[in-house]
Amino acid sequence: MMNAIQCGFLLGFWLLFFPVSSCGSSGDIQGEEIPDKNEEELVDPVIGLVAKKTAKANELELAWSNPPNTASVEISYLREGDDEASNTIINVRVYSEKKSSYLIKLSKYGTYQIGVVAINHYGRRSEKVTITATPAKEDAPPSFEIIHNTLPIADPHVLYHNGKYYAYGTRINGFEVYISEDLEHWRRNESLALPPENSWGTRWFWAPEVYYIASKNRFFMFYSVDEHVCVASATRPEGPFVQDERRPIVPNEKGIDTSLFIDDDGTPYLYYVRFTDGNVIWVAEMNDDLKSIKSETLTRCITASEPWERIQGKVAEGPSILKRGDTYYLIYSANHFESKDYAVGYATSNSPMGPWIKYSGNPILRRDKPAASGLIGTGHGAPFVNGQGSYMYIYHAHASINSVGPRTSYINDLVISVDGVISVGGETIRPVVIR
Repeated sequence: MMNAIQCGFLLGFWLLFFPVSSCGSSGDIQGEEIPDKNEEELVDPVIGLVAKKTAKANELELAWSNPPNTASVEISYLREGDDEASNTIINVRVYSEKKSSYLIKLSKYGTYQIGVVAINHYGRRSEKVTITATPAKEDAPPSFEIIHNTLPIADPHVLYHNGKYYAYGTRINGFEVYISEDLEHWRRNESLALPPENSWGTRWFWAPEVYYIASKNRFFMFYSVDEHVCVASATRPEGPFVQDERRPIVPNEKGIDTSLFIDDDGTPYLYYVRFTDGNVIWVAEMNDDLKSIKSETLTRCITASEPWERIQGKVAEGPSILKRGDTYYLIYSANHFESKDYAVGYATSNSPMGPWIKYSGNPILRRDKPAASGLIGTGHGAPFVNGQGSYMYIYHAHASINSVGPRTSYINDLVISVDGVISVGGETIRPVVIR
């Protein structure tokens, strides 16, 4: 038999590992779960939700303020009288932004019930805020005053996003942005896309190109300043773009004319001009932050070696990359930009790193080509995809046969034939600035 000491030891051992909640009547609360405080926390709803009709038929521009710690919002809309199965639901990431907006393009005219739910970083949802709104039934007639007969930027680049075109280019310290819905009529945004104070450099702001990177939900502007290549980012295509790390992408070497290309496997490449025996186009893989290159991958792409490229100067610049199937196209300009024979050509490769084979029919755009329509000094352009899914090409030209500046921009169709040949043609769009 066990003595009292042994019994006491075993009883203590039992209580240590199997404690009794309480002793008492059948009304005891032992076994009841204590509620998780986090589950009781409410997510605040969005504030100030409004839906405004636009100048386009069947469009509504939503705007609202987000509560703190909002990661995304769920937008739903349903036309009055339609079956609930027709309810459309869209999730929009907002990354804790204070204010957000979203353009809804509706398939039919009518009055819509629109709901927005805020969702925090833990997936918890707010109550739905609901409003009703009716879009315009027809497009509004154009109402504008032409204040400039040309688009006054050089080294132009166009971004198409959410039904609008955004044009950026060289003209002043910092960068302007012009906005259009039809490629012919452009309004200058009231504020600069990149103010000089948001940049590392202070002079020679050249050749901006803007890209929307969906995986980062941000817009990235690659540009040259003080003959160094830089990158800034923003949450909207209008900016303001900010260079949050005040240093060049390549700190210890001059360079200009940046262009980003992200391949199908997600690898980013930066094409830019280095001053290595003239203006020479090089490429390097970028790191995932899109703020630096893998310098060990630097590879030479294009030098000015053909007669048409060396009429004035030893210059190859203004690179842009397209990919069709397994073929990579590097579009570039050659000659000094002040030359009347500034022109555009291209080369092809089966790799984004080259080697590159120049097209035997270069140049594809020059003052003596039909697409130039009598323009002089045509070059340093960029391809873009329009709202119908077709390629177009924006480029600049001289002010006149006797004057280089002010350079202004023009737009043509860009076509890749079934044989893989690029051509620039169609009717030349001569943009104007309106208000």
